Amino acid sequence: MERRAAPRGEAAGAATPHPGDTRSPKARYQRLPRDERRDQILDVARRMFTELPYAEVATAAIAREAGVQRGLIHYYFGTKRELFLKVVQGLTATAAVQAPPPDERMTLPETVELCVNLFLDTAERNATTWFAALDAEGFGQDPELLHLVNRFRDRTVEHMLAVLRVPAPTGTLRAVLRVYSGLADAATRQWLQERTLDRAQVQTLLTRSLLSMVTDIAPALEAQDAGGGRLETGDRLLHAAAHRDGEPDGLAADARAEP
Repeated sequence: MERRAAPRGEAAGAATPHPGDTRSPKARYQRLPRDERRDQILDVARRMFTELPYAEVATAAIAREAGVQRGLIHYYFGTKRELFLKVVQGLTATAAVQAPPPDERMTLPETVELCVNLFLDTAERNATTWFAALDAEGFGQDPELLHLVNRFRDRTVEHMLAVLRVPAPTGTLRAVLRVYSGLADAATRQWLQERTLDRAQVQTLLTRSLLSMVTDIAPALEAQDAGGGRLETGDRLLHAAAHRDGEPDGLAADARAEP
């Protein structure tokens, strides 16, 4: 991004006095190093975009909350769109690494439930920003925003594969998990926006769906694609989990049991 010239009187981030504010400029403003000032603005923008829809956030309001002139925001980030992209980029980077490291002591159903719980925690904390990114509100079909969202989904799939300890995951399984991410988006929208489901219901929906996808649906699709002759994803997962727990028959029955 092309560096903008710092607006007059704003290189130090001087804030515009508020009506009725009797404090001296020195009391209102604290000089910060360049990177700290930029991070401060980004923190305020992240909070405001999380609390309000994109269309309702103005750079003037962000500047006021950060205690800087609006020109400084444009100097560091450019337009409101570019600032929002930075916020979404930070959100997706943070959310994508929330998956726990693989735990050999956990059964497959327990691991799936943990993954879903962590996803719902992240969705609840960042609902407004995430839905704005998904809807591309005010952007149209913005290629940079769509790239961020799609890259986040790809990284999330890879984290899920690692946590679930899937040996030699196939392209078919990755595609199924990307489809699952769309289901997760729709389910959280019903919970956080439409209020037609509560968190416990969404957790049940997503946990059972994910378990079914990795132990039943993905293997069925792989069998169609390969024409047989190889160990299916679901059997590999169940076999590995049963080997860990010493309960080959019980775990397979539990994982495949009807809800």
